[in-house]
Amino acid sequence: MYILKEKILTIIKFLTNLLQNFRNTITNHYFNMTQITKLNNPQPFIPNYLRDTWIDKHNKTSFKPIDLPTRWNPNECSTNLEIQDGLGLLYIGLGRNIWDTGAVRANCPIPFEAGIYYFEMEVIDMGERGNIGLGFGKKSCPLTRMPGWERDSIGYHGDDGLIFFQSPIGREYGALYSTGDIAGCGINFLNGTVFFTKNGIHLGIASTYIFDGDLYPTVGLISPRECVEINFGQKPFKFDIDQYAKYAFADAENQKGKIKKDPILPSNLY
Repeated sequence: MYILKEKILTIIKFLTNLLQNFRNTITNHYFNMTQITKLNNPQPFIPNYLRDTWIDKHNKTSFKPIDLPTRWNPNECSTNLEIQDGLGLLYIGLGRNIWDTGAVRANCPIPFEAGIYYFEMEVIDMGERGNIGLGFGKKSCPLTRMPGWERDSIGYHGDDGLIFFQSPIGREYGALYSTGDIAGCGINFLNGTVFFTKNGIHLGIASTYIFDGDLYPTVGLISPRECVEINFGQKPFKFDIDQYAKYAFADAENQKGKIKKDPILPSNLY
């Protein structure tokens, strides 16, 4: 009886060790596969103002990170434009009239999971007429039309300072911009507003409506020699988007369940 008991204990100990070794093998395999996955799928670029936000934390832990725009898409670019180093644009069309418009979209849509999204455009050369537009829209928008002229798009234009919202008829909004100026476009998914900036100054809310579906940063040019460069956050912005985002995320947290409103920002942002 004693011998039988010893054998049973020996078998139990053997099975326990076997199970523990199996668990260790599975754990090590999972860890190694996780490291390989991370190496093969590096964390997408995150601009400073989105550090430590939900999307940043998600991308650090998920096997399916969410990409943000980082450059222009050569497959979504008018033949009237030339992409330079992924971020620059030069108008190379005839530039006779609006039918010679050239537009381009970013390499991926703006994720609403970001909560806040912002990008800027520096005008290197306004060209002959400064027919430059900055904004965003859906993939359905023709690359032969300026941002804002078509359904599901919005744009702030430099030659007249108008906002175009799903229409070729604009409305007064901000100042004109030309060579040396920096125009910016911001989307606040937290309260459903869109705003633009010029040389670091917030120009006010341009729209209280954000289209459903995938939205892409876009720029349109029309006249010869127009040249711009986009900044998706790879370098510091002119506008203090870090402070705007800080107040916007805090306001969204405070406004849960309440009516939407633009965050109260320090006066130096306007």
